[in-house]
Amino acid sequence: MADGSRFPRLAPPFAITGAAAGWLSAGLLSNPLFAVTYDGVKPLAALGTMLIAAATGVLLKKLCLGWRYSYEIETPNAETRPTSDRTGYHVLVVLLAGAAAGAMVAALDDANGGTLGGAASGAFSAILFLPVCLIILSSARRAQRARLGSIVAGSDRRAVWGILAAALSAATLLAALDWPASHLEEVEKPIPALFILLATALVTLAVLAADLRALKRAQAALAPGLSTEDDGPAPLVDLAVPRVDLGLGDDLASRLARSASAYRGRDRAVELVQGNPEQALGALRRAVRRGVTSLALMGVLLGAHGLAQSSFVTKLYMEVRCDTGWPAFDCPLKCIAQR
Repeated sequence: MADGSRFPRLAPPFAITGAAAGWLSAGLLSNPLFAVTYDGVKPLAALGTMLIAAATGVLLKKLCLGWRYSYEIETPNAETRPTSDRTGYHVLVVLLAGAAAGAMVAALDDANGGTLGGAASGAFSAILFLPVCLIILSSARRAQRARLGSIVAGSDRRAVWGILAAALSAATLLAALDWPASHLEEVEKPIPALFILLATALVTLAVLAADLRALKRAQAALAPGLSTEDDGPAPLVDLAVPRVDLGLGDDLASRLARSASAYRGRDRAVELVQGNPEQALGALRRAVRRGVTSLALMGVLLGAHGLAQSSFVTKLYMEVRCDTGWPAFDCPLKCIAQR
């Protein structure tokens, strides 16, 4: 069974994912190329999906942790996955949540397609955001590996938000089709997508800065001068001695204050460092590299949004609209001549 005390809360990240999914999916489906819904439904879709996604996060955490009975007194093993923690169950829950959100929005908005059509649209949108949900679950499961309160444990909990920010920034590409459509005055400009991209970049910067501080703290604690049990007799240890917990591994090292007496005195520990240096530093360096990579990805995504606003993409979008002819579109004379 997983360790619930180490497993992060999933309701907040899933609520944010739901709000973004509702807004971006409604925007995609309201694009004239699809015309499944209309642009004004986006606020309702964001709110409804956010509420259902928060409840879904609570349910998924319960599935990841499994059921623990009051008579079980043994300590949970964070490396053991219960039978309820299966990808198939997670996929089914996310799809049903998407269908429920779509049906609720369609019912409240009195959509033409009815609740059945709304449920189908919601399930389709859930498929688009399914990778985001599975990535969040994977990072949350990995957050159990380190001891509570340790340096790596803090980094792992931040990773849930960092990975969520990177996934949501990639999801803003769903709004890319609205840029050429807005130039033709068919829809409004997808400015909220840029705000989402900016917010994810700020979150990524904050997570990266915290991970850099954590890495420097671990490196400072592991500076030359540490002694292990193999280096000689155990030193005197005061309970008030500061302890730095790296989080991974059970190694124990100490920084010593040498005794003034060469014969009768014993060295005294002035700092204790718990954990395996290689494992901890490796985890922290990977966290820093992940943050840098996420920022680079967001730069590419910002460039993609800029490209979507170019005249070339607008012309290409216009040609596709003219070729399909659905929904009704008045092709410009130049476009008709080219046909």
